[in-house]
Amino acid sequence: MSYDLAVGEGDKPADNAIAREVFTRLYDRYIDTDEEFPPSPRIAEYVAALLARWVDLTEDEEGTSP
Repeated sequence: MSYDLAVGEGDKPADNAIAREVFTRLYDRYIDTDEEFPPSPRIAEYVAALLARWVDLTEDEEGTSP
């Protein structure tokens, strides 16, 4: 099993349908492109905290990262 974790800033979407629309729009703009966008400071801090807790999946030799 695998899943994608999306991290963003801003107001919480009102429902799942709106969340899906926001995710799709952001994915198309920031992920499904050759252009690179640096993360905001808050998102970079959050990702750093995740990586401090969990091993980067690409470096997880023991299979301990979720």
